[in-house]
Amino acid sequence: MRLLIFGAALAALALISLIAIRSSVQATSGGDPYTTPKVVDTNSDPRIVETTLVAKNATVNIGNGVTARAETINGQIPGPTFSLKLGDTVIVHYQNKLDEVSGLHWHGLELANEVDGTPFTQNQVPPGGSFLYKFTVTRPGIFWYHPHHHSSTNQVFKGLYGAIIVKDPNGDALRASGVLPPAANTRVMVLSDTTVCKDPGTNDAATYSPTAPWVGGGALPAQAPPTPKNLCEGPGLAGPPANPYPIDEDGSLRGPFAAGDIPNIQTALHAGRVNEGQTVLTNGRNVGGRAGTPSAPGALAPGAKTLDVRPGQGLRMALLNASAVRYMRLRLTTPSGAQVPLVRVGSEGGLLNYAVLEGGLQGTFDTKYDSGEILLPPGSRADVVAAIPSSPTSGVLTMWTEDYNRTGAGFSNIPTVPAAHFKLTGSKVTPAYKITGGTGSPAFPPSGTALRAATGRPVPQLGPATGPLLNPATFANPKLGMAAQNIKLSQNGQVDLGIDGVFGTHEVAGDYMLAPHLASSRYAKVGDTLELTVQNLTGAHHPFHLHGFSIQPLSLTKAASPTYTWRFPEFRDNVDVPPGYTLTYRVKIEKRALVNGKTPGGELGRWLFHCHIFFHATNGMLSELVVVPASGNERPNVNVRKADVTVKRGGKAKVNGTFGDPDGNIVTLKASVGKVTKTGSGSYSWRYRATRRQKTKIVYITATDSVGLKGQIPFRLKVTGRR
Repeated sequence: MRLLIFGAALAALALISLIAIRSSVQATSGGDPYTTPKVVDTNSDPRIVETTLVAKNATVNIGNGVTARAETINGQIPGPTFSLKLGDTVIVHYQNKLDEVSGLHWHGLELANEVDGTPFTQNQVPPGGSFLYKFTVTRPGIFWYHPHHHSSTNQVFKGLYGAIIVKDPNGDALRASGVLPPAANTRVMVLSDTTVCKDPGTNDAATYSPTAPWVGGGALPAQAPPTPKNLCEGPGLAGPPANPYPIDEDGSLRGPFAAGDIPNIQTALHAGRVNEGQTVLTNGRNVGGRAGTPSAPGALAPGAKTLDVRPGQGLRMALLNASAVRYMRLRLTTPSGAQVPLVRVGSEGGLLNYAVLEGGLQGTFDTKYDSGEILLPPGSRADVVAAIPSSPTSGVLTMWTEDYNRTGAGFSNIPTVPAAHFKLTGSKVTPAYKITGGTGSPAFPPSGTALRAATGRPVPQLGPATGPLLNPATFANPKLGMAAQNIKLSQNGQVDLGIDGVFGTHEVAGDYMLAPHLASSRYAKVGDTLELTVQNLTGAHHPFHLHGFSIQPLSLTKAASPTYTWRFPEFRDNVDVPPGYTLTYRVKIEKRALVNGKTPGGELGRWLFHCHIFFHATNGMLSELVVVPASGNERPNVNVRKADVTVKRGGKAKVNGTFGDPDGNIVTLKASVGKVTKTGSGSYSWRYRATRRQKTKIVYITATDSVGLKGQIPFRLKVTGRR
């Protein structure tokens, strides 16, 4: 019998891991792959979700008897899931207990620029340090959080990520009428992958077995190195330049990893391949293998984990691909191998007007995956529904993830493996749940089941552009960058990637306020609706991600090739661009508040855009959209050295920080509580005597430049002792 995920080699890994790890450290995570941990809310206000997220090393159980020393949020993979409503305010006390700097980017959320979590907007949190994130959610959808700096490829591969679900208010009526499955039949599924090392000398010289099922048919071609052996113990690979392995989190050469370690995969040299992980995880666990193929499934592997479903029920899944590299091409099949369509009902920005059937030929455009499948590039999310058939009434359905023809050389050469198993049990649901996926628009029949269209509140459609990108050369204080409305995803020679031929980086030595702009930086005016294009000049697929603003994709075009046109409006932040194609999209640069939720100006600042294959961004396919007023002046920056300041009632509290203005304007500082005093060029000191009745609260330091633009940073004033 051929198991899809773990063969004899991985069984040996399980034994080695159990002996080496379980004897000394108890695993702190692992369990049901069909649930995620929930955020612990410590705030009594029903409209505020306040929690502490701790990045730390922990030993976790990833299933099938395998434990791994991972980087986790609160000791778990994935980190806690945020379940939010529109208008909720989120307060996150982030603590970094790792050995390397880190931080959190709130992927897809439209928040104040100061809390976007990148090295352009904050100093990354040092080991032992902390940071306070605060924002209000304004759009429904599926979002997520993860690190966003030079080591983020490695940290995400090791487990630093979690989901954010913002409830769509249009869903209540659709659930009540049976159009959407009930909440009890809805699951959050965070998909990812990783590799776990064995003892030096025993690591796999091939990442996958050549006999594993493969969507391309026949024997699975060997994936080019680096293999687990390279990553975990060496040797390094020859190349232009040579790649060292194994590597530390900064990408530099180190000694071999021990059994149970998760290796680093991002080199410091911006060269060579970065491969998919060896093991697919669902909510931090491997669900277990299955013999056969999607069309002819065999027996489940011993210990495989299943989720009970009733024949005829509807199953809704909030899917997130948190992988660093792997495209998740998902296919659901019955015990006999018949396909069950995965129907998309929601986008990254909430419910759609009509249910959509993805894949196959869309007009004459070939998606390169089958109709009824769901494709999730790294960073992408989808809200999908499956109608579980009424017959048979026993057996197990499996949702598989397959290889996708995404690279310049074709497939990635990864096996077909299970991502979920659904066990049929209980009585039939009568009448059986039904949903129809269509093109997403009534103008192109057959349209799918009406969703927001049935509520009378359809998805808003962004109008035509009201202005172009600004030319930074014409600013009173000219800036580095360009005014081109077309963003080019480029290959820079044999080694680096780029935007418009420019190697992009968001790293800076020293304070984040010193980070220079890039030659590919773009500038946009507050209030404008833009219509922009992203042209993929490479031979591979690239998922394009814009920070801070949701986009509405319009079309994918390529000379002498079929065009794909979005026939329905949706809000996205991650869109896959095939090789040679140009994505056209619209985005509105809407105003929003600063971190305190009151002061205008949160939309101003530096917002990244990049390929969301993690190592592609680190290897140069990254730039920024700088939001400014028409003058081109940028907002001032303000930083605080401590995110938590503790004081006894009646005592004195103090903290120091830095500030600056990109245009050299004079900056004034003001605190919501206490007094701010400038202590030198670019530094300040905050002081406050806590009253006898003072309660713990958030303090805001606001910087205002001489033209009236503002920046803001929060910290917590924690008050102890009796009144």
